[in-house]
Amino acid sequence: MAIEQNVRAAVVARWSPELRDTNGRPIGMLGFFEAENDLDAVRSLLDSAVAWLREQGVGRIVGPMDGSTWARYRFNLGPHDVPPFLGEPLNPPYYPALWEAAGFVACEDYYSKRVTNLPAAATNLERIGRRVHEQGYRFRTLRPEGFEEELRVFYRLSCEIFSGNFLYRPIPWEEFLAMYRPLQPLIDPRFVLFASAPDGEDVGFMFAYPERRRAVAAASRRWGKLGYLWHAFTRTINLKSLGVVAKHRHSGLGAALMQHGYARAAEAGYRNANLCLIRSDNPSGRLDGDIGEVIRHYRLYERSAG
Repeated sequence: MAIEQNVRAAVVARWSPELRDTNGRPIGMLGFFEAENDLDAVRSLLDSAVAWLREQGVGRIVGPMDGSTWARYRFNLGPHDVPPFLGEPLNPPYYPALWEAAGFVACEDYYSKRVTNLPAAATNLERIGRRVHEQGYRFRTLRPEGFEEELRVFYRLSCEIFSGNFLYRPIPWEEFLAMYRPLQPLIDPRFVLFASAPDGEDVGFMFAYPERRRAVAAASRRWGKLGYLWHAFTRTINLKSLGVVAKHRHSGLGAALMQHGYARAAEAGYRNANLCLIRSDNPSGRLDGDIGEVIRHYRLYERSAG
């Protein structure tokens, strides 16, 4: 079999039978994108992918998305002068410009924030946390001895909480387990919180994990030892996911979960917290204790199938 030796760009085009646009047509996705900084090659590649998806009858086309929102998606728009945090999308700075030159426009924008005074952030949300506790809500940390059982709770809540999100589609339990079970060595149970309602039912969670310096350095050839030293100095916790079921969404429970997260991280000696990958219109971006600063922007793109 002959293998092409001069590949300048690559992408995977697919569509999802579960996701439909407003006209009822399947939504196409472009993912697993890799490319040299070669506009002609990328434009030709993406045009061909869009043409193929059009032949399949899709409507809206989005990317980059490696299969679903459970996997890697979005481009990192920068700034790129600070080492990435663990789990952050990584791509060459020129990728977004290539897609825009190929006719793609912004579909959804996201950002990450950094909080550099954890005790102050916890104090600023303390009143809400106290009120939520008085209403009968309770919090517990992940039980490492029952990790798979705890993942089932996390899975059930995630499927319920995120079911209305743009581009969300469910995945089987087995796929979720295969995705999260390998993360167990990276997780500190103190920073994975579950919230229960006064009746004892689990109704929310906060999923956070400490920055793992060696993992970050290994993930980015560009930063290497500098990335390792950066995260060794900054002592950061990543607040990755926060969710509350619809029935309890206006109780202040999300803010209370964050307050617990800030307080626990500060007690454990962490200096900073990253609020990771927040959609631009998501109210969780305001749960920074009013002291966070935006550190990075990201974008999901779209193109009409015609």
